[in-house]
Amino acid sequence: MIDPNTHELNALAAAGAEGGAYVESLGKTDLALFTAQEWATLVEVIVTAFQDHLREAYADDPPF
Repeated sequence: MIDPNTHELNALAAAGAEGGAYVESLGKTDLALFTAQEWATLVEVIVTAFQDHLREAYADDPPF
């Protein structure tokens, strides 16, 4: 992401927090030990959190 705006930075922070919470819920931090399903779920959690946060932010403050 080149030159992210405030909404994007906030969405990245929210996605990171959600991803971190998921990793903590697994009780393991070595990504090499994740199963394929755990890895896929981590990616889904991060992407979904980013999109949800951005959608909410732009609903209140459209970019156009």
